[in-house]
Amino acid sequence: DLAVLEYAGWLIVLATIFDALDGKVARMTHSASNFGAQLDSLADAITFGVAPALMARALVVLEQPVFDTRLHPRALFVAPIVFSICAVLRLARYNTEHEEQDPNQPGVRGFVGLPSPAAAGLPTAMVLFYFNVKDPDFLIPLSEAWVHGIQEYTLRTMTFVLFFVAILMVSRIPYPHFFSWLTRSRNPFRATAEMVIVFGLLLIEPAFCLLVAALAFTLVPAILAMPSWWRSVRAARSQASHLN
Repeated sequence: DLAVLEYAGWLIVLATIFDALDGKVARMTHSASNFGAQLDSLADAITFGVAPALMARALVVLEQPVFDTRLHPRALFVAPIVFSICAVLRLARYNTEHEEQDPNQPGVRGFVGLPSPAAAGLPTAMVLFYFNVKDPDFLIPLSEAWVHGIQEYTLRTMTFVLFFVAILMVSRIPYPHFFSWLTRSRNPFRATAEMVIVFGLLLIEPAFCLLVAALAFTLVPAILAMPSWWRSVRAARSQASHLN
């Protein structure tokens, strides 16, 4: 039943909200512990690693006959596995780098590599938008040809998206903490206005807004990191040529 996939997508979105709040609640109630931190990582590995990968694969497997498309069977098999493993590696690296941090202290304001909830956000938003785009009450009415094209494109790119975000998870690209970024302004008026606009748009077209937000959060830091990465590559090549 395709409706189950849509429900699963919204449950992952709900889990993302809870994941952003659980650490704060634990510190407020003075119940934070290393055991809780490890249990949180296990839950993250399943919720943001295994679940979105299987959900994305299930959508492609169930819907590709409708569009008469046939994706590479081995890519369709390997992509969810690679995504899940990279999510686990990402969480293990985070725990290793922060093992001496006091769990009762405030969390970090940034991450090295794409956080697993954000990595899960892109395929999840794509699945939700796949169902939302054919809604007759969609914000921008689309013809059947446009709807068909968008849905087919979503299916064709899903495995590549899983590979792409898996690489970003284990990369060294700096990413901000989303809720810290959202409230980054010291001007309370600006911060409040931004939050009102964001949540207002979410209420109008939640799936579309989640897709735009997931794309922006995933791609913008990666694009901004490209110049420094290219400079480091050129410096390494220059150093190697001098040594030779």
